Amino acid sequence: MLALDGIADILKTVPLLAGLLVAIILMVLLYVHSEWYVVNTVGILVGSGVIVMLGVTFVPTLIIIFMIAAAIYDAWAVYHSKHMLVLADTMIGLRLPILLFAPQEKGYSFIDETVSMKEKNVEPSQRPTATSAPKKKGKDAMFMGLGDVIFPGMLVLSAAQYIDGTDGFLVAMTTLLGGLVGYFALMTYVARGRAQAGLPLLNGRAILGYVIGGLLIVGTAIFDFGITL
Repeated sequence: MLALDGIADILKTVPLLAGLLVAIILMVLLYVHSEWYVVNTVGILVGSGVIVMLGVTFVPTLIIIFMIAAAIYDAWAVYHSKHMLVLADTMIGLRLPILLFAPQEKGYSFIDETVSMKEKNVEPSQRPTATSAPKKKGKDAMFMGLGDVIFPGMLVLSAAQYIDGTDGFLVAMTTLLGGLVGYFALMTYVARGRAQAGLPLLNGRAILGYVIGGLLIVGTAIFDFGITL
């Protein structure tokens, strides 16, 4: 029994030590070699953790309220105050893992990226949510803010968590499908040179997928989560 208890303790410790080791390695890489694939890896891991923590904490209806508020703020920040340009410059300069990069050409290097967004002749609506990064020697990339992945992901996970049985999985899938439709719409605008605020499209389509799927699969009970002030 003592031997089995020792093995159990080791098995409990190994994931913690492995996670700590991976985190240290990624933080060192982010500091000494902040290439786009390092930033993406750290961003995906961080975003996944946030989605899990918040997705299992809040019921879908409450997350929808958060998503609507965030989408309104995002649209205001991009089209009215335009302070997202300053944020974009800061994030690019600091190389923080809150942007996800999608290189459009082989050989793109985020480290070599030195041109400020403000120094380009870009439209004021361009921002980290979905736009083209500055070009370097003909190489190009598209990127989006990590928050644009987190909000729809929270709703997907919350639906799977709080709606019972197979119905929860099906509603989560319709929510995911709605978010993907929003993503493709967003990328279509970007490909045409029309950068957009991401959350209105992504959150809006994810919420629509949740509502339509929920009504078809669960019915009006999709809104019965007993939220009180």
